Amino acid sequence: MKPIWTPPLPNGGRGDFYNARLAANRKNPLWPPFGKGGSRWAAILFMLSGLAHAAPDLTPPADLPPVAAANAVLEAYPGVLAARARVSAALAEGRRLNAGEHEYIGRAGYTRRRETGIGNMNDWAIGIERGLRLPGKAKLDGEIGATLADEAEERVGDARHEAARDLLATWYAALRGQSDALAWREQAVLLRQQREVVEKRIKAGDAAAMERSQAEAALRQAEAEARRAETAAAEATAGLSARFPGLPAPTLQPGALPALAGSASEWASAALEHNHELAILQKESERMRIMTRRQKADLTPDPTLGLHYSRERSGLDNLLGVSITMPLPGENRRARVDVSSEEARALAQMEAAAKARIEGEIRILHARLQGSLNRLSSLEEMAGQLDSYAALAWRAYQMGETPLWEALNARKSARDARRETTLSRLDVHEAAARLLLDSHKLWPMAEKAEHH
Repeated sequence: MKPIWTPPLPNGGRGDFYNARLAANRKNPLWPPFGKGGSRWAAILFMLSGLAHAAPDLTPPADLPPVAAANAVLEAYPGVLAARARVSAALAEGRRLNAGEHEYIGRAGYTRRRETGIGNMNDWAIGIERGLRLPGKAKLDGEIGATLADEAEERVGDARHEAARDLLATWYAALRGQSDALAWREQAVLLRQQREVVEKRIKAGDAAAMERSQAEAALRQAEAEARRAETAAAEATAGLSARFPGLPAPTLQPGALPALAGSASEWASAALEHNHELAILQKESERMRIMTRRQKADLTPDPTLGLHYSRERSGLDNLLGVSITMPLPGENRRARVDVSSEEARALAQMEAAAKARIEGEIRILHARLQGSLNRLSSLEEMAGQLDSYAALAWRAYQMGETPLWEALNARKSARDARRETTLSRLDVHEAAARLLLDSHKLWPMAEKAEHH
């Protein structure tokens, strides 16, 4: 959600939305609503309401997969498809509960009778019976079916959320592989250029022949690391393609760093507001509470009514009757009430535990993102300093003022710092994406977009 009021900016500016809203209100013939001086009070109340409903926000990283592609692969994920199939199963279970357990039972029988002095006679009987669900039980059964359907829908969202977590992990693993491979390739190119400079100096008599071995060894090491990194990157990309077919290959994208706005508590509140796992536990707890009421209602058993017709003594006797059967409740029914009641209590505790765990995870993600941003700032500063030192060391070598190994170490340290900086930037992007995802601000379900 976007905040409906933008607070004063550090440079003294005001929120554009606030100014526009205030100007529109002043054109209203009913403005001010509180009489003389009411505009000032209305503006204050408006700002306070905006603060009360402001939500934390974060710009998604630029290197995420396209939204349409991500939604497509998430909807086609096997776990999500399985959860959607269970929605149909839950709806069918709801229809079964609405229909009730009782069915018509038909009975038929035939007897051949032999009486002394009379002879053989035929007797036969037919009947039909059906249990009757007592008033109130059908309503409870309908409520149980509705909670089952709602729970199944939440499980679809939960399955999609877990699939999205998997997607982010494999996506950024592939990006890290690409980044590492690119850095080592650039290092190899740089060392190849350095080797050429060393060759020229050796031919000119300005360097010892052993420096050729130093330069060659550094180059071969970089080439070997580049091949290793390329293999790892290919494996990560292949794993991503296998798990999420149809997703475009990840590419490193330059972009501004995400600006973290909002406290950890605000992000935790946003995450808990629409969390699928919590919603599932709440629906299960609600269903168990209804089940407890249903089992208590079953302490009064449902009667079974029957209509019977029989023809005896070859038609001399014709009988028509009505029967009623009533089970006598026992410990079995009372135990089922206790089972449902205790299950409801257990689910309430599970919900409390899940809420605490989810809040803790969001706070950890918030701290991780803030820490990654701070670390990246330090790494960028260090990388800049090492770049300057490496350039000075290389010029000093060319002028014969420093040995080759020192110049090579300086450039290696600079390249390592740059590689670490790039990987740290990916850490920042992944932490930001996870924070958005777990707060349901990244790739929301289409049918839940209005709700979430």
